[in-house]
Amino acid sequence: MPDTECGFQNLPNGNAVLIYRGPTISVSIGFDPNWVAGSATDPVPAITDVEALVDTGAAQSCIDNLLASVLKLPVVDRREIAGIAGKYKTNIYLAQIAVPPLRIIQYGTFAGVDLVAGGQLHQALLGRTFLQDLTMEYDGKSGRVRIST
Repeated sequence: MPDTECGFQNLPNGNAVLIYRGPTISVSIGFDPNWVAGSATDPVPAITDVEALVDTGAAQSCIDNLLASVLKLPVVDRREIAGIAGKYKTNIYLAQIAVPPLRIIQYGTFAGVDLVAGGQLHQALLGRTFLQDLTMEYDGKSGRVRIST
């Protein structure tokens, strides 16, 4: 059963770092048009080692608009979404987000959100659609967060 740590229990004041940063995991993002879901090979990422926030408050996973633009992810729709700033229309990108330690590839459409422009530390959000088949253990006292398949 693959698992990974996405907390900060190994740092001094790991619980305070967890409050500030939230559960963070390294992902790869891109759009490989030749990749087929379920195939033996992984999609070729456009970028690796992107910090993503595991966000239980987000229904779906999202990608930073600036990063999506730099990666030239295909825009397949514009849709109204709602967040902390209220409702707004945003680009919907086609992409693959790989989480190597869990051997998971989330693929399909992702809403574009202004994370970096809004002062956020992360360039992607992994929402409840990502977590739906996983187990997440959150220990706020120690700063430890573990996700397993």
